[in-house]
Amino acid sequence: MRQVLGKLARIATVALAAVFALRRLDDFDTWWHLAAGRWIAGHGAVPATDTLSHTVRGHPWINLEWAYEVVIYLLHSVGGPVLLSVAAAFGFTLAVWLLLRLIQPHLGDAGGAFLTLAVVLVIQDRFMVRPEMVSFPLLVGLLSVLEFARTREGRGLWLLVPLMVIWVNVHALFIIGVFAILCALAGAPSRKLALWGLASIAAVIVNPFGLSGVLLPVKLFTLIDKASPAFQTIAEFRSPFASDAVGLGFATYKLLLILGGVSVLAAFVLNLRERRGGGGPALRAELGGVAFFAGLAALSLIARRNTALFALGGSPLIARSVASIAARFQEKASAELRRIAPLCAAALVCVALFLGTSVVTGAFYRFDHQPREFGAGVLEGSFPIRAVAFAREAKLPSKLYNDVAAGGFLAWDDPIGDGVFIDGRLEVYGTEFFSDYVAAMYDPARFEADADRFGIQTVILFHRWENRRRLIERLVNGGVWSLVYADEVAAVFVKARGNEQALERAAAMNDRCNQATRAWLDRPVPQWRYPAGRVEGTRSFARLLATIGDAEGAVDAYMNLLTLHIPADEELDVRLLLARRFSTTGRGELAREQAKRILAIAPSNLEAQRLLQ
Repeated sequence: MRQVLGKLARIATVALAAVFALRRLDDFDTWWHLAAGRWIAGHGAVPATDTLSHTVRGHPWINLEWAYEVVIYLLHSVGGPVLLSVAAAFGFTLAVWLLLRLIQPHLGDAGGAFLTLAVVLVIQDRFMVRPEMVSFPLLVGLLSVLEFARTREGRGLWLLVPLMVIWVNVHALFIIGVFAILCALAGAPSRKLALWGLASIAAVIVNPFGLSGVLLPVKLFTLIDKASPAFQTIAEFRSPFASDAVGLGFATYKLLLILGGVSVLAAFVLNLRERRGGGGPALRAELGGVAFFAGLAALSLIARRNTALFALGGSPLIARSVASIAARFQEKASAELRRIAPLCAAALVCVALFLGTSVVTGAFYRFDHQPREFGAGVLEGSFPIRAVAFAREAKLPSKLYNDVAAGGFLAWDDPIGDGVFIDGRLEVYGTEFFSDYVAAMYDPARFEADADRFGIQTVILFHRWENRRRLIERLVNGGVWSLVYADEVAAVFVKARGNEQALERAAAMNDRCNQATRAWLDRPVPQWRYPAGRVEGTRSFARLLATIGDAEGAVDAYMNLLTLHIPADEELDVRLLLARRFSTTGRGELAREQAKRILAIAPSNLEAQRLLQ
């Protein structure tokens, strides 16, 4: 029975990872990766300079992800976004399976599954169609090779060479593999490890950019330096301890960081005391592991995008450390742990089933306030698909201005035909360009200066976030730009002067396009699933309508939002907003109805009590 429950715990953990990983495509950067893969496949070469924008054409582009991009482009050509979702799920699930195999020998079935489940909760935030879907299994695979060789006299170390050659041509995170090998060499040097370890490190020069490619991670690291405030506007570059880093994943990361760090330190100190006066090689091996753990922990503290690397790379040492500490328990305590292991395994299976069900139904993402959905394909309400089709059909003029979020999709589906203003390749655009771009979001004069400098005639903005809506409000009221299209994702503007024919074409399409947006808002949704994409799009559209002065349109959109089973805290905010609107426009009965609904959620709400009176 113990073995059966242990096996079920392992299966349930890997299955939960697969459920988390099978996610609708929701990342903006996926699209420019696809665009790059299309260019490389079409030209049979890897470009050395930018090919996707009209603003930094000719800027150096060290694209180590080229092989990954070609592969996902070919997958997309065969099976579209659905196949990309499946491929990403396979890559991330493989990483979790390899990790469980790596730590299970140290902690047993239940303990290994428990630690792996904690890792899954941390890394699920990075389950996107990005190069991490390859880097994560490569990282755990490299650690597995090193662990296997450590216990079997260096067997299999030759695998490090092809592994690093692949890694350097799919992602700049290959540098983590170099770091792991160096720590292993410093901790437990041997002739075989020195030979194959140094050979694998030297092999990273085998990339289209040579030494420049090898040094790219250093350049990327400087981009997230906290001395550059512009890059701190991007959430994944901020600290995981910042006030906006909320959710179960970040809470689990912090717990893993603290408890894991304590376990590693305690095991090291205990081993050091036992080996005082001897055990030099073994002590050096432990120092190498601790150095790797500390390095990943430091990276995770700098930027929240690195928390997954810490969880994946640090958990094997946490497992060894916990096992080392547990081995010092008396036999009675060890027997007690063995006795409760089946109960822990059964509990873990139940937890995994509960979490998996909540992910499939969307309850997990609703609770965690994540705009994500289980499934394959594209998450609706996330990309300017209809706005791009409108711009193409209306033959809107070049050149194009866009924000970073819209830039990924626009690089892939370029309606103007002249490239994007900016996308997610921030190392290509550079700190100065990106800082100017961020500043222009808040400074109308600076935006107009940039528009004149680059000859901008069309603007496409992803409007989910506040700074975009500020810019949209200025464009609507400034008298220079005409709003020609708006939907749940994007707003499109054309410079009024000199583009009269384009404005006429756009006006002729307005009714049809507005009907399409209305149809999108009114489509029924399954009652069993939380429609995260619809919620994000409907909320964003309501705020956009309020921004451009269509208050009644915003009321309709907010009323629609209330039918989508949004969390109680958001429902409270929306109903308060509607109650205020109804009260100020003489619709007292409607205001009182909203007040009653508010008091049902929060009986002590004073504003609702006043409205009801």
